[in-house]
Amino acid sequence: MKNIIWGLLALVFLQSCIANKIKYIQDKNEVFEHIGKYPNKPKEYKLQKKDILYVKISSTNKEINEYFKMGSSSSTQNSNNSQNSNFYLNGFTINDSGFVQIPILGLIKVSGLNIAETTEIMQKKTNEYLNNAIVDVKLVSFLLTFLGEVNSQGKITVFDDKVNILDAIALAGGISDFGNKQNVLVIRKTTDGSKTFRVDLTDRSLLTSEKYYLLPNDMIIVEPLPNKTLKMSIADYSMILTTITSTITMVLLILNLSK
Repeated sequence: MKNIIWGLLALVFLQSCIANKIKYIQDKNEVFEHIGKYPNKPKEYKLQKKDILYVKISSTNKEINEYFKMGSSSSTQNSNNSQNSNFYLNGFTINDSGFVQIPILGLIKVSGLNIAETTEIMQKKTNEYLNNAIVDVKLVSFLLTFLGEVNSQGKITVFDDKVNILDAIALAGGISDFGNKQNVLVIRKTTDGSKTFRVDLTDRSLLTSEKYYLLPNDMIIVEPLPNKTLKMSIADYSMILTTITSTITMVLLILNLSK
């Protein structure tokens, strides 16, 4: 009987451990309804060669608008995939010298600048040729690759140069039931090769860490929970726990009646 009770306690402990691993951003000492502030300013991404820019100049001149027309579709079905393809096919690539060739504006040096600085330079250049024109610049080569225990593996294009890891994982459909939120590997390409670091999505200090924000071409690999091979979800453990409890109760009842 003691062995059964110890086994039951071990199962409860295991269930508690798994529950901790499936929660995001935890703080065991947090007071209920406490409002926390976690200042964390992302580093400005500096454009590099091979980056692809979306550049649109809006003007009252219809011919000018045609130069920067990326294409559109009235159908909402597969609109995101269609839009991504248009951006890549019609985007402007920064060459090996750090310049980008823009219709009307010509060659513009943008390597080493952030998006805001690039927009400002292009706006000033546009003002030399056009009146009341508006320049819009976006980085469309912000690719993230997701592997492992996420619900949608593969490459995702992010139209935000300040995306954080939680937003990015949401775009990948979230972490699966067997994903270990305490063990997420990020592989980052650098000029010297690649570097790796681990992220614990259950640790609230992540909100103020430099690991919170991602960079273009980051690869995010969500490791599986150690118990994945058991092929059991939390619901399965709860069912087993209920079954064991019911069995023990029935055995004790039979033993008492047989006395």
